[in-house]
Amino acid sequence: MIELLHIDCMEYMATCKDKQFDLAICDVPYGINVAKMPYLTEMSTTVKQKNGNRLNGNKNKRPYAIKEWDSSVPTQAYFDELRRISKEQIIWGIEYMNWEGVGSGRIKWDKGVADGMSFNRYEIAYCSLVNNIIELPLLWAGMCQAKCLAEPMTQQGNKSLNERRIHPTHKPILLYKRLLLDYAKPTDKIIDTHLGSGSSAIAAYDFGVAEFIGTEIDKEYFEAARKRFENHKLQGKLF
Repeated sequence: MIELLHIDCMEYMATCKDKQFDLAICDVPYGINVAKMPYLTEMSTTVKQKNGNRLNGNKNKRPYAIKEWDSSVPTQAYFDELRRISKEQIIWGIEYMNWEGVGSGRIKWDKGVADGMSFNRYEIAYCSLVNNIIELPLLWAGMCQAKCLAEPMTQQGNKSLNERRIHPTHKPILLYKRLLLDYAKPTDKIIDTHLGSGSSAIAAYDFGVAEFIGTEIDKEYFEAARKRFENHKLQGKLF
């Protein structure tokens, strides 16, 4: 069962039982105002190809609306509530949080961002299932996206197969598939409190989890994620 809900995650979690979910996988706001960064409206950036030509990867891009959702990080109350309703947690952006009770486990995602680019090469997640640092290589840098999980740092040659970003902090489906393969079981019940682009829902659908709940407070993002998920279901499962 996959259920996407347009609701404040704190309101939804208040209705949940203790340890109702086996795993929470969430990409929370980092509090760095990414939703106001200039690149969201940039339409003329080009990338040099191996043959010397320059490709504009923005020709089909729709500028993002400037919003306020990333002005601050979730509170301690959010983290406490998430731990109440879930047995285990994977939370992206932990390096920006100052929550009490966070364990030592970390997933370090290497996105393969080239030196000199303005974006960070790594993103860090808290993972309650481990007590050390786990390296996770998966190419995700502009138009350079990973070919597959078996070749995570090999670029997808056919750009038409690239994911079309629909959210300012859009994370790839392959990233969530990797997390599910490593840390989840098909019998699990999973929650994502910040659905965003809906990549987590698509990965959960393909993986075949027993239950997935995704909540999103922003109506525009929710409708875009819901539409993306419904379109994916029409294509059939590809894991």
